Amino acid sequence: MTTRSEESNGSSGESPSLQPFFYLLSAVLLLSTVPTVTKFVFTHSTVDPLGMALIRVMIGFAFLLAITLAQDRRGLSGLTAGDLLRLTLLGALGVGSYVIAAWGLRLTSVTHYIVIYSLLSPVTALFSVVLQKSRSSPLKIVGIVTSLVGGGIAMSEKLSNFQTNFGFGDFLIFVFTIMMAAHLVWSADIVKRFGAMTANTVMFGSSALLLAVAALVWGHLPTDDLSMSIASSVLYIGVATASVFLLRYRALQTISPATVAVYQNLTPVCAILFACLFLGEPFQLHAMVGGAIILVGAELVRRANQPQMTTGYLWAKRCRGGLVANRTSH
Repeated sequence: MTTRSEESNGSSGESPSLQPFFYLLSAVLLLSTVPTVTKFVFTHSTVDPLGMALIRVMIGFAFLLAITLAQDRRGLSGLTAGDLLRLTLLGALGVGSYVIAAWGLRLTSVTHYIVIYSLLSPVTALFSVVLQKSRSSPLKIVGIVTSLVGGGIAMSEKLSNFQTNFGFGDFLIFVFTIMMAAHLVWSADIVKRFGAMTANTVMFGSSALLLAVAALVWGHLPTDDLSMSIASSVLYIGVATASVFLLRYRALQTISPATVAVYQNLTPVCAILFACLFLGEPFQLHAMVGGAIILVGAELVRRANQPQMTTGYLWAKRCRGGLVANRTSH
């Protein structure tokens, strides 16, 4: 486990080792494969969205619980009933929305899923401004508008004939994106208060319980015999979900969130590539162009959220450092 001194060295500007970048790239690749593997399971089995979400969340909860018990057992035991209720409601909004995501992916293509979900960053920024969680800025507004324009271009073929061509699956993915954005905005303060591991463990655990009850009530548990390829794919989705969170968490211990956000922009590119290679989805130029514009808008939003130091300030700081070095040498 990284010590406080190592973490401070990583955030103070010293060059980190290659290990956190390996964690980050591994997280990007794992996350990129999940939609393709999920679509494969839906295409070749009777597993439904509720069962898929339940399995995914339960495996993720098992991983997070083991890690949290090892690292922050006191944080879990210190939660009150009110804390558990608050985290449960947030978990239902965020983690529980995996059902909607799986349902939408079952009805639409991986390419459309990725393009629509790429709007998460600008939609989150929009919610944050509206709910007064962060300040607005011209660059942030330009980034949000740019991403929305990119989304319109990516979905232009369907939007041109909305009544007959716009799929229900695309609508569900958009609802999932909005729910996840709201979850991220409302959970920011709570996660800081309880810690990322403790908060996410409770949210995954409570969501797994709610999904299990729903599956029992509506009889959506996968009861048919699953082939080895389908069973291993379902297991992979759950393990990948938990591993992405863990790898990203380890990367953030030594490199900045801004760097993590830049690498995350590779996820939709890799995901669409995997869908084309392994599912045979057609290459759609308008979706690629729109997706690229969305990423540009997301990058503008990220830059707007970063505290920027002016060039003059940096130049003065370097000059001051040089003067101090000269004085000490004399």
